[in-house]
Amino acid sequence: MKKCLLMILVLFIFSCNDKKQGNITCESQRKKAKRDLKNNQFTYFEHIDLLDNNDNNDLKNFAILMKENNIKVVFDTLRFASCLPNSETDPNNLECYKEMMNNNLHAKFGHQFFDSLRLKSKK
Repeated sequence: MKKCLLMILVLFIFSCNDKKQGNITCESQRKKAKRDLKNNQFTYFEHIDLLDNNDNNDLKNFAILMKENNIKVVFDTLRFASCLPNSETDPNNLECYKEMMNNNLHAKFGHQFFDSLRLKSKK
C-alpha cells in the first residue's frame, strides 16, 4: 500500500514538471482561431463557476441571445489552478484557442455587448 502511494506521488511530481505543451501547438490553435474569426465562425467560451448559483434558464437564454448574433456559446467551468493539465485533451492547447477567440470577440463586439446580453438573459 505504501509503495502504491509513493508511486502515485512520484508520478504526480513528474507530471507537474512535464512540459508537453509546446509553443508550436499553441500557435497552431491561435491560427485556427484567426481562421475561424475570418470565416465568421464565432465561438464564445463563457466561464462559469460551479460554486455560484447559476440559473440554467439564464444560461440557456444567454446562449439563445448569442446565437441570434451568430455566436456559438460553450460553457466552460472554472478549475482550480494546478500544474496538471485542465483535461486529458489539453495537450492540444485548447486554452490557446479559447483565449484567442474570446479576446478577438471582445475586441470586435466590445465587453459591454456581452455584459448587456448577460443582463438581458436574466430578465
